[in-house]
Amino acid sequence: MRWTLFFGLFLCSTLAFAQAINSNVILTVTGKSTKPEVQLTEAMLAAMPQQIFTMPTAWYPTEQTFEGPLLRDVLKLAGIQSGNIKLRSLNEYTISIPVSDALQYDVIIARKRNGQLMTIRDKGPLFVIYPFHQHENLRRIEYYRRCSWQLRSIAAE
Repeated sequence: MRWTLFFGLFLCSTLAFAQAINSNVILTVTGKSTKPEVQLTEAMLAAMPQQIFTMPTAWYPTEQTFEGPLLRDVLKLAGIQSGNIKLRSLNEYTISIPVSDALQYDVIIARKRNGQLMTIRDKGPLFVIYPFHQHENLRRIEYYRRCSWQLRSIAAE
């Protein structure tokens, strides 16, 4: 009886610990390969090399500074190298974009805006941003639609 009680308490505490760890996950990336799903926390994303750029956007009245890892670096973690990916936001907005965008351009997954972590209220915690200031050909509705804010998952299609 004591072992059953001990085992039950151990199992419950282990599950609670695992749930606490998973609650810190802000981005899930799923590839098509044999690699398992990649779950990333804010700390993991912050530890990756960061890109910073300042530019005007369609979403804010003045120039903004965005900071975050390159989308291609995040995709690499899940073994995604080609094809299309589906971006899904907290509000269930989904859009499919070609992986070639991430390979050709310095698309970032912004985690900071103007030096501050982005909040859900302000299009965060993650916002896919294209380098509109570097490539005039990106300043089209097609690419603005691909800027998914409140990003929560990326999946290879």
